[in-house]
Amino acid sequence: MQQGIDEKILLAKAADTALLCEKHYTVKALGFLTPAEAAVIKAHLRQIGIPDIRLTFYGGYPDAERCMFMALPEYAEDDAMAEFVSALEISGRDIDALNHRDFLGSLLGLGIRREKIGDILCLEGKTLVFAAADIGEYIISNLDKVGRCGVKIRKVEPGEFEVPKRKFEEIKTTVAALRLDCIVAAALKTSRSVAAEVIKSKRVSVNWLECDNVSLQVNPGDTFSVRGAGRFILSDSLNTTKKGRLGICIEKAT
Repeated sequence: MQQGIDEKILLAKAADTALLCEKHYTVKALGFLTPAEAAVIKAHLRQIGIPDIRLTFYGGYPDAERCMFMALPEYAEDDAMAEFVSALEISGRDIDALNHRDFLGSLLGLGIRREKIGDILCLEGKTLVFAAADIGEYIISNLDKVGRCGVKIRKVEPGEFEVPKRKFEEIKTTVAALRLDCIVAAALKTSRSVAAEVIKSKRVSVNWLECDNVSLQVNPGDTFSVRGAGRFILSDSLNTTKKGRLGICIEKAT
């Protein structure tokens, strides 16, 4: 079980969402989830699955980190998911001096529950907040200040905003195998023995789930994070050297 996640309750809520979709044959959503919560649900999708009901995740834009769990009837198009998420553009003088914590604190200060707020993207000259559609107008009407900065808010449609691609630093190296201890050692530029201790101390998550198995097989495309060191993606397996080592590329989020 993930620290801070009650898997039984979470999976029961996900199952209820799917059952309500089947009963009413309309799109149903479970509020914004952390990546770890989404990973728990993804690992149990077969148990939750219902014939003719599509289960997926949506956060307002491609590659969103915090997403809603969505249950859609067979007839529903992807556009139906957008009705559950409002994209809000916040602007104001000196807004670039504010950070994610400032915006989240001000939103929660309005009495809004955390699961009603998705990603908060601080961009140049503005901030995008993805929120549950049923509180979008409430935020627009009530949030007039973030920190000491007066702000203006407007709802924006998907075609009106562009989310910049996340920036990564590439780490190209070779490893003996695609084991977790080898990959973490490469990412941290340390020895396998040190990496193994980091993993055993439960400081590593793979695809958002805590992992203390040093020999876990890591696959290209997997995301892993090391507490205190950042988040990484094993982007590709490059080649095999003459000595039988694997050439890899790891992307570190910057």
